[in-house]
Amino acid sequence: MDIKFKLILNNINYSIILFNEELTIEFLNIAAQELTGYSDYFSYSNHLNANQFFHNNKYIIAKINEVMKTGEGFIDFDFEFYKNNRQNNKRSIIVEIAKINDDEKYYILISMKDITRFKEMDNIIKNEEKLQNFSRFIAEISHEIRNPLGGVKASASYLKKKIIEEHDSLPESLKELSQFTEIIVKEIDRINILIEDLLSLSKNHKINAEMLNVNKVINEIIEIETAVNSEKNIKFIKEFDPSLPEIFASEDALKQVFLNIIKNAIVAVQNKNKGFIRITTRIDAERNIPKFIKIIFSDNGVGISKKDFNKLFEPFFTTKEKGTGLGLAISQKIIFEHNGFINVKSVKNKGTDVIVYLPEGKNKKIAHPINHT
Repeated sequence: MDIKFKLILNNINYSIILFNEELTIEFLNIAAQELTGYSDYFSYSNHLNANQFFHNNKYIIAKINEVMKTGEGFIDFDFEFYKNNRQNNKRSIIVEIAKINDDEKYYILISMKDITRFKEMDNIIKNEEKLQNFSRFIAEISHEIRNPLGGVKASASYLKKKIIEEHDSLPESLKELSQFTEIIVKEIDRINILIEDLLSLSKNHKINAEMLNVNKVINEIIEIETAVNSEKNIKFIKEFDPSLPEIFASEDALKQVFLNIIKNAIVAVQNKNKGFIRITTRIDAERNIPKFIKIIFSDNGVGISKKDFNKLFEPFFTTKEKGTGLGLAISQKIIFEHNGFINVKSVKNKGTDVIVYLPEGKNKKIAHPINHT
């Protein structure tokens, strides 16, 4: 291939892959090498073919053959590609296939554009909009629920007090009512706690922020959770970047988020023979304006099914027997308030990665990350 032509192709953002008539690779530009994990030299010298390159993906191979036969171009705006054939490295791709005729030869030209980050940001915005709509609804109905509950609790407490005071003069059938009034009071208290959690979703909190070291905050949580879960044979692995810059955040709020994520991971791995939870901190190399740090919580637990995945941040969605389904929704709101965002990657029966992104330094006013992809 002409050197000038190669130079041009190596300086565009689209991934370009050129196959010959035998569907072996003739050329991969730099963007394609970064996307796929294959080098141009490796692909060419090993005669890598389309089946190997696309990991025997029947759908895309059929489309390539169709373009070869008809000469008509093809485009797919949401093709799933797995880098290095790893299930936890799924990328969303716009893929275009074209047939190029050159005298008596022809080539198959494939261009691929990685839109994974755009899709992630789109999902984040949709989740944020859902949360805002839900928050408005909760704010409107919460007092309508609490007022009658207050009356019920006061009546139950008064009834319990009278039963205790007149215990000796009451018939046996009424003496037993005391324990039921106690249940009523406890259940109302539990409902009030739930309402408080719901209200925390509906309010925009004033963040009492300060410059803090994320490594230190996480380390304190790990020390406590290691002691509390000492009998569960769960291994906590810390991979902290010692040069991680400080961030401007509320320590209490971040502790609430990190603790919720870690507790979810503990539930996911607690029945595993060698369960582990790895917490990694590093600077996010992909986003430069503004700069973000990312905290990755990885576990080798039960993972999340495809059916449940899109509901993760919805209020009241839970797979736990005694869960309220508010933990991740509240966590997401807190991170939004810190001008950050959360991503989740999971493979059923293999594990989950929860990735928290937070702007480094004293970034008080930052546009939504969608503006910086």
